[in-house]
Amino acid sequence: MRRFLITVALGAMTLSASAQAETKMKDLQARGFGARNTAAKKADAADSVAVAATDSLKSKSNTEPSFPGGEMFLQAYLKKKVLHSDVKGKGDVVVGFKVDKKGNIYGAEVVTSTNAALNTAAFNIVTGMPRWKPGLSDGQPVEKSAKVTISFGKEE
Repeated sequence: MRRFLITVALGAMTLSASAQAETKMKDLQARGFGARNTAAKKADAADSVAVAATDSLKSKSNTEPSFPGGEMFLQAYLKKKVLHSDVKGKGDVVVGFKVDKKGNIYGAEVVTSTNAALNTAAFNIVTGMPRWKPGLSDGQPVEKSAKVTISFGKEE
């Protein structure tokens, strides 16, 4: 029952923010998900932001890796990819992976299996994800593990 309520709540959040998520994702894709700013005139501003970011990172000493934009954008991304996967079948697939210091995803593997077709689709969705925000330990980016659950065929 608890899982059902969580699924319903996430679904409602995803539906209510799907237009916002789509706009945000297009904006992030246009910028290359973490593309570096190469304009020389913005270097000074970037340095002051970097100092402020470093201070805030130290205050958040231990965090887990996260999708750009947070959980809401992750759910919107997964929903969009599942809808476009054209895979037949229903079920949940849990895929575990590691996020390195730069946010790259590697070492993906299916943790909870449903069937081979869903497993392959879930693996492809995860390995095609954009860079994540890396996890932090003592305010410094570190390699950490993460998992996502991808639900197929649950929405009618």
